[in-house]
Amino acid sequence: MWLVISLLVLFAVCTCRADDEIEINEIDDRVSAAPREAQHVRDATLGEIYENAVQAYLEENWDGCVAGFNDALHGYKMYKRMVTICRRKCKAEAAGFSPILAKDIEDLHFYERKVRETLCLMKCNQDYREIAGAGALKRLPRVMEEKLVNFTIYEYLHICYFQKGRYQDAANAAYTFLSLHPNHEMAMKNLKYYLNLPGVIVKEVVNLEAAPFMQMYVRGVQAYEAENYVKAIAEFETSLESYMEFEENCRSYCEGPFDQGWYPEFTSSIANHFVFCLKCKRGCSLALNNVNGNFRADLLRSHYNYLQFAYYKLGNLKKACAAVASYLLFLPADETMLHNKDYYSSQPKVEEEYFRPREEALSYVKRQEYELMLLYYISEEFAVIDAKFNEFKKKTNARKSEEKDEQNLGKYPFSSLHPPPGHSPSRRTQFVGNLSIFRAEEETEIQRNYAKERLEVSGDVQIIAGEKELGGKNRYAVDGLLNSIECDLLMQLTQIAIEGDGYEENKSPHSPYERFEGVTVGRMALMMYFNLTKPDLLELFLERTEAVRDHVERYFDLDSPLYFTYTHLVCRTALSDSPVDRTDLSHEIHADNCVVKDGGFCLREDPAYTWRDYSAILYLNDDFDGGEFFFVEDWKSRRIQGIIRPRCGRMVAFSAGGENLHGVRGVRNNRRCAVALWFTQDEKYLEYERMVANTMLTRVRTLGTVQHEDIRVPFRYEDTLIQCFKEDEMLRNILREGRGNKKKQY
Repeated sequence: MWLVISLLVLFAVCTCRADDEIEINEIDDRVSAAPREAQHVRDATLGEIYENAVQAYLEENWDGCVAGFNDALHGYKMYKRMVTICRRKCKAEAAGFSPILAKDIEDLHFYERKVRETLCLMKCNQDYREIAGAGALKRLPRVMEEKLVNFTIYEYLHICYFQKGRYQDAANAAYTFLSLHPNHEMAMKNLKYYLNLPGVIVKEVVNLEAAPFMQMYVRGVQAYEAENYVKAIAEFETSLESYMEFEENCRSYCEGPFDQGWYPEFTSSIANHFVFCLKCKRGCSLALNNVNGNFRADLLRSHYNYLQFAYYKLGNLKKACAAVASYLLFLPADETMLHNKDYYSSQPKVEEEYFRPREEALSYVKRQEYELMLLYYISEEFAVIDAKFNEFKKKTNARKSEEKDEQNLGKYPFSSLHPPPGHSPSRRTQFVGNLSIFRAEEETEIQRNYAKERLEVSGDVQIIAGEKELGGKNRYAVDGLLNSIECDLLMQLTQIAIEGDGYEENKSPHSPYERFEGVTVGRMALMMYFNLTKPDLLELFLERTEAVRDHVERYFDLDSPLYFTYTHLVCRTALSDSPVDRTDLSHEIHADNCVVKDGGFCLREDPAYTWRDYSAILYLNDDFDGGEFFFVEDWKSRRIQGIIRPRCGRMVAFSAGGENLHGVRGVRNNRRCAVALWFTQDEKYLEYERMVANTMLTRVRTLGTVQHEDIRVPFRYEDTLIQCFKEDEMLRNILREGRGNKKKQY
């Protein structure tokens, strides 16, 4: 199964193993269970233990460094465990209490329950202090806990282990640190160095903080692949139970102390503390889905995907149907699972009531939805109050100036933003995995060359604006990447564009006054393959977009190559009934690889496409009004830094982070078409559809197109691409031999 490939591998630096064995990363239980009385100082607080370990490091006392940081790790885990045990135990006990008065007057039952819960917590905590010492449950300073949560300990530990000659332990510590900080260059270099030291066994390098449910999950996938469905079900059910247990522990730990700050009144304090805890709880699933530095948004729901098929293979249709219904709670419109549901429904003796979601899945999803709705309500309502309060404080002239800036750019609420279209990692991995059976072993080398081949750029290309003219860092614009004939030819490809492509068929994803259409490289290749568009157009598209990639890589003088990660030809057409004086945006202000938060921070987290490093837009026409591309200083003030007016062959390029917030003004009439290109420096996110397109182009140039009567390329065309390779031996041979990528590596 495709999901195993990227679950638990040692980043890029550990892919040099001769075998393809899946890493389970099991931790030796003897290490965690070893007695620690010799190192742990009774009654010392965690803060003191940590500071003493840091001091040992500074004094190059490597024995004290190793012992001290391990004491801190052990103490923090015990601290969290006991805090969590007490909170969950006391909450459960208080939930079943008999109130002093049966009638609930003014919600007093809630407060009585909390009083009883508090008494229980005080007793539970005191019992633990008598065992572990007076300082065992002393509250950690926020700064200190952040260091523990962020694995700062392992940043020290791997150096201390190295100095002691414990190279395997050093590699484990460095790898564990990288699981949370995958882009930390120095730690990556150290890990690469450790892996080549004597005595270090690459296959035994482990993430010391890996959750046990991941070991169960991987064993389940292995059993599933081996068609041992009895074992697979046992492992997945255990993994699912463990996942839920870990998340509950995480959520319980979130219910900790909070500095009130503003409005320390009774009701306000309760609400304020509640929201603080709720935001913390929302991060629990994100933490659990971080698998050795890779975020797996589908980790929980994939359990139900595996279970539905495993139960089906064992003949238990009732449980298979329940797993299908559970999966659909997470993704109600998933075409594959809906197809599975239809199939199961057609089986004899299968009743509609079989499609009842499992209780733990139903409770989980309902809680997620309610919490999201509640946080959205809080954000919206308090934003209104904050706005009124800020408006009251501002001087009149300053307020009018800001309102004028906002009027120029439109009024889209930032809460409605979503990232530009692109294939999700899971969907891309599934697509690549399905094609893997046709690929040659030398494919990795083909992919490496995929973005390194240089195409000569026309001498007519001129830089028309740089950072100074556009008012910010890592941005520039050029003219001359296309001539008028090439623009006209590429505009022919817009005839096969699909409404709502990339936005779940939403015809107006950004503005109710515009129709959005798009076409990807994969769809172009299929349309050419079935003789629905010309091969020359696809070849020109691939060549000219490669020229863009090459120009961006050269201009920014990058140390590592740029790879295409997604290419999208898009058109925005003003609707006939759109108002003349409209002020909304054709594409709201955003960044391409991060999510902008209320404080102005741009965080590289889901749902943003965090692997995108650089972006470019190549314009195809200028016979329309509006549609100007612009950069802004920040999303709140919306002050414009630079404007690019589209024209044939003009390109704007920029780094994809929060330093380059950008948007598009409304298209007032006619149709605006451009090619949006996103690039990555991480090879694993390479746009595989370009290789497929080259393969199909070579096949068509050799044997001609495939004739099918009344052929239609579906909206979700990936399965059709796979089917073409299954049925066409020539395609498989070209892809296997890499002939579609030897002449031109676009």
